[in-house]
Amino acid sequence: MSSTDPGVPVENAVRALRRLAPGALVRRPRSPELRALARALRSLAPRELARTCPDAVARVVLAGQLDALGRAMTGWYGSAGPEAARLVRAARYSRRFGRAGPLRERLRAEPGLRTAALGWAEASGCRLLVDELLGAPLVPGVEDGRRAAELVVAAVLPQVELGDLGPGGPVPGRVAGGGDRAGAGLEVRALHLGELGFRVDIEADPPVDLARDDGGLTLRALWWNGLGRVADDLGHEYLLLAKDPAGTGIVRHWCHPRPAAGARVLRLESGGYRGELLRLDPSAARTCADVLVKLELTVRLAA
Repeated sequence: MSSTDPGVPVENAVRALRRLAPGALVRRPRSPELRALARALRSLAPRELARTCPDAVARVVLAGQLDALGRAMTGWYGSAGPEAARLVRAARYSRRFGRAGPLRERLRAEPGLRTAALGWAEASGCRLLVDELLGAPLVPGVEDGRRAAELVVAAVLPQVELGDLGPGGPVPGRVAGGGDRAGAGLEVRALHLGELGFRVDIEADPPVDLARDDGGLTLRALWWNGLGRVADDLGHEYLLLAKDPAGTGIVRHWCHPRPAAGARVLRLESGGYRGELLRLDPSAARTCADVLVKLELTVRLAA
């Protein structure tokens, strides 16, 4: 199963959008606030959005949090905890008595639903939604700006079929020497060209160690986070649209658009590793942290 979340930091995606290779299909956001923020991100970092465009950031993030609230009210999307359960009960009670209409109007008109929504928003960390429900001014912070940037990126990324980004088998003659190896067991295995992009397959074999110590068995392992950036030798960048670990040791990445004419090398920058330590007995205790390992692999494109 393919993941539609490539796990790329929003800063990397914004940088790629500024330096996209020719032929990229970028969508135009529907809302004026998203369009304004998309223009701002041409020169601003995500962390600067809240300070520079506070009104647009507040409206975009609040709209996203209201959408999440609406989904949580149905009880169909896996929201857990007592606050989510109370929200679902309040929403069902509301509908039972024929109350309908836009969500914001319902929240203003129904104290019980508003109270349940407030509890859910506080537990979910939706700070702007909490302020909206309390009638307080909406003052976005740095994290709200970063979330707004994520919503902008999601709004402009092309919606294409993964098969269009690299169907079938490897393209003969396109990968010279099968790619390069780089630390911790990473190897480029194949490049697959499609109509609208390409798929690059990387074999990941990070180390795993199982040892017995005074506390019992301890598992120490690294998991590769996948690619974080794809660029070429002409200075163009490529969007990482999806990633699929497949459970076979081969991690597939779908990128857009196709390699630019004249490009001879694709540079693949690792997104790092996730390190984990797990004590298996007598009682399980786990710690986990991101391990920053900057590695670059290359794929030479044959003429």
